[in-house]
Amino acid sequence: MRIVLIYVLVVISFSCLYAQEWEESFIAGNFDVNGEFMGGSEVLHILPHKNKLFASVGYWQDENNIWYGGSDLNIGWSQIICLDSEIDSWKVDLDMGYNYLRPEILKQVIFTKDHNGTSLDVPDTLLIAGAYSPNYITGIVSADIFIRDDEAGSWSQILVYGGNISSDESYSMRDIEIYTDQVTGIENLIISVGTQGIFSGKYNPDIDGKIEIGSVPEVGPLGVRSLGITIANNFLYFSSGSKLFKRDDGLNPSYEVVHNFNDLSSYINPAVGGIRGLSAVSNPSGSDESLILMWCPNGQSKGTIFRLDPNGPEEFDRVYETKISLLVEDYLPGETINYILGAYNEFYLFTDPVTDMDLTVIGIESLLQENIYPSWNSFYAGGIIILRDNNGEYELQEINGEIDFDDNPLVSVRCFTESPFENESAMYFGGFDPNGHTSTNNAWIYKRIWNTLDTGTNSSQTAIDFMVHDNHPNPFNPSTNIPYTVFKENFISITIYDLNGIKIKSLINKYSHAGNHIVKWNGKDEKGIFVSAGVYFYCIEAGNFRQTKKMILLK
Repeated sequence: MRIVLIYVLVVISFSCLYAQEWEESFIAGNFDVNGEFMGGSEVLHILPHKNKLFASVGYWQDENNIWYGGSDLNIGWSQIICLDSEIDSWKVDLDMGYNYLRPEILKQVIFTKDHNGTSLDVPDTLLIAGAYSPNYITGIVSADIFIRDDEAGSWSQILVYGGNISSDESYSMRDIEIYTDQVTGIENLIISVGTQGIFSGKYNPDIDGKIEIGSVPEVGPLGVRSLGITIANNFLYFSSGSKLFKRDDGLNPSYEVVHNFNDLSSYINPAVGGIRGLSAVSNPSGSDESLILMWCPNGQSKGTIFRLDPNGPEEFDRVYETKISLLVEDYLPGETINYILGAYNEFYLFTDPVTDMDLTVIGIESLLQENIYPSWNSFYAGGIIILRDNNGEYELQEINGEIDFDDNPLVSVRCFTESPFENESAMYFGGFDPNGHTSTNNAWIYKRIWNTLDTGTNSSQTAIDFMVHDNHPNPFNPSTNIPYTVFKENFISITIYDLNGIKIKSLINKYSHAGNHIVKWNGKDEKGIFVSAGVYFYCIEAGNFRQTKKMILLK
């Protein structure tokens, strides 16, 4: 295997956050409108689903849980909480019950085919949570997924794998992904279950929960739990310790190691993991996709970011991008960073409404040596996010501004997502990592709100003059409608772009009269050729107003 190390000059820029507002969205240790207690030591995931916002809350090291001193068996277990709108309060949507401490998976998946490979009349979009439950009385562990019934507002539970109690990482469920086998055409729900392996499920609308799980893993057991699954260039990859595996499709799929970081460290601490945050990004030197990841092998991790550029069907060129510990030391002058952990989930792609740049977000935590800044058990108390642009340049920002010694600790940014609410331009962040210390009611969610100054408006052209609505249907096949409202006559431009920022089609470029309008995109480019399935963006411009929204084309 050929490995090329390319060192990229990293430029750190600390931008002014023009007119941004921070607001605390969720405070652990309170009751919802139904009298349900919401506490927790960490928010592990946050994501939109069908115009609502959902988050997963864990109670590891939280004293409300009976394992850490709690007195009420009914309080202190994994929860999925929900926010109906930007003006509502969070409420409990699912309480997983006894022995589920951490909902390590929360993800929206879209099925377009059933278990026989037959296309569905209408794609089915499901919200799935995953967690494992050790029963110390029976000595049995069950790893389960929970599927939300959006009409009933209830959840079904499906066993993925059960076995005897062993180390915590043996059943740790960290990721799921929908993947279409390129040989059989069958859609598979790929699920990681600790060191037990990678399991596969299929969509069956005739059974409770709608998903059938195979009893035997596609690959396993594994030496180290998988911390990431992703799809790049129509291939499925997953990580396990220092190894990157690729799925070879077919009736009897197999997996092979296509890259290995064991030359950088011979020891992988399974609690840390090795390859973290495995994600697909645009390849700066080609039209295909590269893989990006954070390398965290053990207690000496410095949070090194590598990009893997494809070099043939089974090989990658390894590209060094940056070392996060150095960036944090620049951000905190005089401090020494002993350890960096981050990339808890996928690198998250979004378009910054201030700069209109495509960025990926990574959350981290930092262990300090000097402790000259606010800290919690020697971890920097502020919540730092890393922003990466398409040129491989990095910038650090801090949740809720620079933290003070009297502020509640944030420690680790575990998750983030853009607001799903039509009347809100904002991004939500959640986190806190106990790191083995008692941490009661330390889970948090903040949101960053961009006002009209942030989005480039001025006194002659404000967002009040123009309103963009979500396209529908979304996901769609073969066409979708993009509605917008013009409050006074203006020149309107609506353009479709792909994930790499390449212009696909201009839909509108003309004056529009005041009123409600709809423009349809039929999934074709400027030459009238149908584009491939994937994520696309539609960008609307009206005077100085500019907004970009995301949509998904299914095939």
